[in-house]
Amino acid sequence: MRKLFFRLLGCCWLLGSMHASAVEVSQLDQSVVNVASRSDADREAAIREALSNVLVKNSGARSVLNNNMVAERLGQASSMVMQFGYTDDQGQLKLQALFEHDKIINLLRAAGEPVWGRQRPLTLIWLASDENNQPQIVADGVTNDERQLFADASSQRGIPVLFPLMDLDDLQAVNVNDVRGQFADTVARASARYQADYFAMASLTTVGDGIHYQISLYDKTNSEQAFMQPLISDQNTAVDKPAAIAAMMFTLSNYFVSRYAVADSGESQQTTVTFSAITQKQLVEIEAFLKQLTAVKSVTIDQLQGDKVSYRLQLFGSVAELKNLFSLESRMVAAPETASAGFDNSVSAGTYEWHSRQ
Repeated sequence: MRKLFFRLLGCCWLLGSMHASAVEVSQLDQSVVNVASRSDADREAAIREALSNVLVKNSGARSVLNNNMVAERLGQASSMVMQFGYTDDQGQLKLQALFEHDKIINLLRAAGEPVWGRQRPLTLIWLASDENNQPQIVADGVTNDERQLFADASSQRGIPVLFPLMDLDDLQAVNVNDVRGQFADTVARASARYQADYFAMASLTTVGDGIHYQISLYDKTNSEQAFMQPLISDQNTAVDKPAAIAAMMFTLSNYFVSRYAVADSGESQQTTVTFSAITQKQLVEIEAFLKQLTAVKSVTIDQLQGDKVSYRLQLFGSVAELKNLFSLESRMVAAPETASAGFDNSVSAGTYEWHSRQ
C-alpha cells in the first residue's frame, strides 16, 4: 500500500504540474522513526531523532544540528511535541511525532538558521541503475528498491521529486548511456514534456567497496541553452544504496537551500510589491500567500486604489531571496512596471498580476 501511495503521489505531481511546477509540501512538522520499545528512555530517544528530522526538513541544511542552540533544544525535544503515537510496520515498532510549527520556526530563526517554506521546486530525476545487472533508467511506475528509497528520502527531507514515465516517447529520446555520460542537451530535450522546475541526471553503480553515485542538477527553464552546465554536481562512494541516495538528496537540498531558504539577516529590509487587475477574492489570496512566505516578516497594505494594490513587506532576508520565492508561484505573472511611490532605502520587488487557480 505504501508503494502504491508514492506511485500515485508521483502521478499527482506530474498531472497537477500542468498548473504549477513547484509543489506545496505538507507534513513538514512530523516524522516517523524506528523505536526499540515503548519504554520512557526509548521514547525520549525517538522523539529527539524525530525532532532532528523535522528541523532538517524545515531548514533544508543538515548542518543545523551542529548549532549550539539547536543542540540544546534537542535535549528538551518532548517540550516541542504536540502529539505522538506508535504504529507497527511489519514487526517494526515506529513512533510518529508531530511538533508545533511555530516553535520549530522560532527556534530556527533564533538560532540564525535558514527556514525553507512549504512551496518547493519539483525535480525530475533521470536515474541510471544496474538493477539485476541490467543497465536501465528507473521509471516512475516501478516498485524496485531504488524508487522506494528515493520516495522515502523525498518524504524524509521534504524534497519533491518525479521520475520519467519511460514510455515510448522517453525510450526514443534517452538511453541509459545518455544519463551515465551526462549528455545534458539530450536529456534536457526529453525533460521538456515534464512540468518540473529542475532536472537531474544521476547514476548508481556497484563497486568493490560499496555504491558509487553521481548526480548533476540543471535548471529546466534554461534547457534550450547549448552546452548546458550543471548548477551543482557531486559524486562519491557510499557504503550502500540508502546512503548513496541520501547523499544525492542532500546534494539537491544544499542547492535549493542556497536559493530558496531564508535566514534572518537582522537588517529588517523593506520592499514593496504591487498587484494589478485584481478582484476582492484575489486580494484575500494574495495576502494569505505573502504572509506564509519565509522571507516575509510582516505584510501591510500600502495603497489600494481601484483594481490595484501595493503591499509593504518587512523582510527577514533580501529582495533577491524574496523574488526567488516569487518565481515558484505560478499564480504570479510579471506585469509591466509602473511608477509608484516607494519607501526610503527600499527596493521594489516588482509589479505582478495574480491568476487564481481554477
